[in-house]
Amino acid sequence: MRTLNKAELIQKFLDLKTRPHAENGFNAVTISDDSTHRLGISPEGYPIFFIDCSTSDRVSDINLKLFKVLINRQCNISDSNSDVSLDGVFSIIQLNSLNPDFQKYFLEVVYLLLLRLENKPTVAVLKAEVSKLLSIFTSVKSISKEIVRGLWAELIVIKLSSNPSYLIRSWHVVPEDKFDFNDGTDKVEVKSTNGSKREHTFAIEQLNPNPGSKLLIASLFVSQTGVGKNIFDIIDDITSRISDVDVLFKLREETTQTIGANVEEVAKMYFDENASVDSLQFFDYASIPAIRLADVPTGVSSVHFRSDLTEVSPIEHFDNDSVLFNSL
Repeated sequence: MRTLNKAELIQKFLDLKTRPHAENGFNAVTISDDSTHRLGISPEGYPIFFIDCSTSDRVSDINLKLFKVLINRQCNISDSNSDVSLDGVFSIIQLNSLNPDFQKYFLEVVYLLLLRLENKPTVAVLKAEVSKLLSIFTSVKSISKEIVRGLWAELIVIKLSSNPSYLIRSWHVVPEDKFDFNDGTDKVEVKSTNGSKREHTFAIEQLNPNPGSKLLIASLFVSQTGVGKNIFDIIDDITSRISDVDVLFKLREETTQTIGANVEEVAKMYFDENASVDSLQFFDYASIPAIRLADVPTGVSSVHFRSDLTEVSPIEHFDNDSVLFNSL
């Protein structure tokens, strides 16, 4: 399937909004010339993907507050490009929201998911992949400003990197990993603050890595503003430098793991990008004031502490042997 850029995909949906509603079906358009999948719009204005599957097995539907997945349904589609009516069997993925930010994000994520599947997936594969995606969207019930600031900081590090694809592949590989970036050899932990001093809170393990690992601490200031850029603007900036579909999907997947369905709320949070970029510095973990594991009494766990990096010298040059560090 030919890859569309974000602007082309969004424009297809916006064009559908301008057309009169089909009387006995849905307005839709082919996603690309070499794909039988279609992008459509419901009478309410909700975005819909019509997926052409290779099997006719009966699989149960998914009905959630924000999402609906209907498997192998007979559909009447009015093709908005040719004004031809089409009757066919499609599986349907629909977002039940009129929020434009959520609609755009939904279109991007589902489209990238389709690019990763076969041209005509089986209904079993389609449902399994969509179920995983929807579970990510619905796993986060609410979100705090602190979490969004942390995500912003990590995305800034990726945006400024020389090899964003490598960083994304190393990003939160294992959900329980205590480091933000880990390529199996070296690690980078990102810390941000909205205060006036370069102070950060660490879990004791974050400054006591295993002896065979090299660890850098990325530190930056994050200032929320009334205007500026939001999380999705930075994602767009990163996306413009990447062509690998799997990496692009992981970028959206990791973002969704953090924000869930709180897209509308997150889209309204703006930050001062220049302040974050100008303040970004990297530190050798060993130079940061810390509590040593050996000093923690037996039976004590979950130790956290706050360290002031004001007097700590940042690193100017990275280890040439580290692929991760040289991707920064």
